[in-house]
Order: sequence, then structure tokens, then C-alpha cells
Amino acid sequence: MKNKEASNNWIVKTSGYQKLAISVVLSIVGYMVSQWFGLEIITNSFIAWDVFTGTLIFLSWWLFTTTNAQEQHNVVEKQDDGLKVIFSIILICICASLLAVLLLITKGKVSADGYIIQIANLLAVAFSWILLHTIFTIKYAHLYHDHGKLHTGSKIGGIEFPGSKKSDYLDFAYFSFVIGMTFQVSDTQVSSNIVRRYVLMHSLISFVYNTIIVALTINTVANLGK
Repeated sequence: MKNKEASNNWIVKTSGYQKLAISVVLSIVGYMVSQWFGLEIITNSFIAWDVFTGTLIFLSWWLFTTTNAQEQHNVVEKQDDGLKVIFSIILICICASLLAVLLLITKGKVSADGYIIQIANLLAVAFSWILLHTIFTIKYAHLYHDHGKLHTGSKIGGIEFPGSKKSDYLDFAYFSFVIGMTFQVSDTQVSSNIVRRYVLMHSLISFVYNTIIVALTINTVANLGK
């Protein structure tokens, strides 16, 4: 019980910048390890990106699953720390995915580490997709709990979850990933102008990203048939 509380306290006290720093350090280690195995530079880069996004996703979801609704209001501002910087990573995610698709399309004959780079590309697309909606999860939680300070709408919170008096991170993850998969909200109601703008941006980015994933999937299946 004490260990669980200690781990919970550790992840709650870890800010957005600190999570970002941990992810960067581990990605550098991942690059160096793959380089030691003599892989190509582009393969090393994708492996480093996979480690970075995977670490950031793991740390974020550790927070989501260990923070209850009562604690969330106190920790949400700290977790939103550095989110403007991390938000720019979303654009890098999309560019990395486009590059992954381009590599798979132009890669004719499989080289010595061809299968490794294809796996790294697939992981890059998948992890970037998860990271995209994970970051929006954190942003929606911040907008919800900072609603009064931001003056963002007529109702407290800006996002209404049916049958829930207090919402935790998993509620916002549900909200975010539903938008990411369907480009719309489901049973929740948005009562804030600024939240609507983020939902619009989120939906547009998700549409482009999902189109990339479809193109990548079709190309991968075609390559498997060769």
C-alpha cells in the first residue's frame, strides 16, 4: 500500500517538463544503443523517436491511472506545465508519420535492417497517434479545471460528462480518444468556446493523421504480398 502511494506521489509531482526531459534522455540512449548495433541513421532516428514517444505515453498513462478525481484539480496545472512545448511535438508526430509512409513507399528492396526499419516506422505511427490524443487529454483536463480562471464559457468546466459529478483523467482520455477516432464528441457536451476550438483543431489533425495511417496500412499489406 505504501509503495503504491509513494509511486503515485512521485508521478503526481513530476511536471510536464520533467516527463519531457526523461523521455529525451531515454531516446538518446535508445539511439546510441541502436547505433552500436550498426543500424542505419534513419533507423536509429526512428528507434529513438519510438523510445521518446513510448516513454512519454507510459509516464502520462501512469499518471492517468493513479490519480483520482479528488486529486486531479490540485495536480492538473503542474501536469500542464510545458504543454505549449509538447503541443509543438504534435506537428513533429505528423511529419514523422508522413516520413514513415514515404520511406515505406520508396523502399523497394529490403536492406540488411529493412524489416527493423519497417517495424520502427509502424511503431512511430502508432505511438505518435497515441501521444497525440494523450496530450489533448492533458490539455482538456487543464481547460476543465482552470475554467473559472480562463472565463471560457457559461457553465463550470466547459465539458459535461453525463452521470459523473467529478471527472478524472480517464474521463478526459475517453473524450480525447473518441474525437481522435470519430472526429466528433459522443455523449459529452461542450459548453465552452475555447474547448470547442481545441476540439475543432483536434478533429482536423486527427482526420489528417488517420488518413496517413490508412495509407501506411495499405502500403504495408501490399509489401507483404510481394
